[in-house]
Amino acid sequence: MVTRMETGTHHFPDSSDSGGVNEGSDGPDGPGDCDTDPVVNWGTALRHTRFGPFEMVGTTGSTNDDLVARAAGPADDGLVLTTDHQTAGRGRLDRRWDAPQGTNLTFSTLLRPGWLADPGGGPDRRGLVTSALAVSVVDVLMAMGLDASVKWPNDVLLAGEHPGKVAGILAELVTGERPAIVAGLGLNVGWPPPESSISDDPVPPGATSLARAGLQIYRWWVLVDVLVAFDRQLADLDRPDGPERLRQDHLAVSATVGSRVRVERPGGDLVGEAVDLTTDGALVVETDGGQLVEVHAGDITHLRAGQ
Repeated sequence: MVTRMETGTHHFPDSSDSGGVNEGSDGPDGPGDCDTDPVVNWGTALRHTRFGPFEMVGTTGSTNDDLVARAAGPADDGLVLTTDHQTAGRGRLDRRWDAPQGTNLTFSTLLRPGWLADPGGGPDRRGLVTSALAVSVVDVLMAMGLDASVKWPNDVLLAGEHPGKVAGILAELVTGERPAIVAGLGLNVGWPPPESSISDDPVPPGATSLARAGLQIYRWWVLVDVLVAFDRQLADLDRPDGPERLRQDHLAVSATVGSRVRVERPGGDLVGEAVDLTTDGALVVETDGGQLVEVHAGDITHLRAGQ
């Protein structure tokens, strides 16, 4: 169940606690990030969640790739890796996700939920981690007063004066003796810049950011809020009725269900109205011929009326 936070509320202790915000720091507990971007003491702020330990690197190719490479090792559930600059970030179908250094929020977390090693029957939860993270991001953005929604399967959109894609999610299953899911998020916080600003870096078509929406907010505060919301969704997903609860939460913030869509698939495009989600995360499309089709993977284009 999605619990809405009060607008402007962030889930970290104040400076009187053993942590709080460290001015001018570059890691979860130490100095040096940048002069204008305070960092939360993540271990303190998230001590009641599954997340930790926390690692930050200045630059890496892909935080997802880094954690996938470590999944066979001793890393436990909840490890979080974030970076100030990702040089080979990617989304679905290996699409690039680039942003200038120090502008956006990029992190991945390694998850080893009990149902991954022992499914115990019921709906397949593996594909639901993407949905859980997307709903969590929307929860946080709505608490900031933004009109946010999920475009199936893995994008977060903003509506309003500066609409567009504000975040992308990539979840990857790692099999083996110690199976894991690595879930990564790229959230546009400060870039693309407000349209009145000049950027030397090319802005992807259709991209927007919190800055374009009129918010000046520290990305590490957003990280904490997203992980708190994500922890809540994952705890719900662990329950026997978790897949159905998540389905309802996703439906409540879906930009896709109720829209006319085109689904690009290797076997040919599918056109119709998105009418529902299944408990394992598939999109249900009613074709123009009246057939209900469950789509588990595919690129989605929202169509205008008459298309």
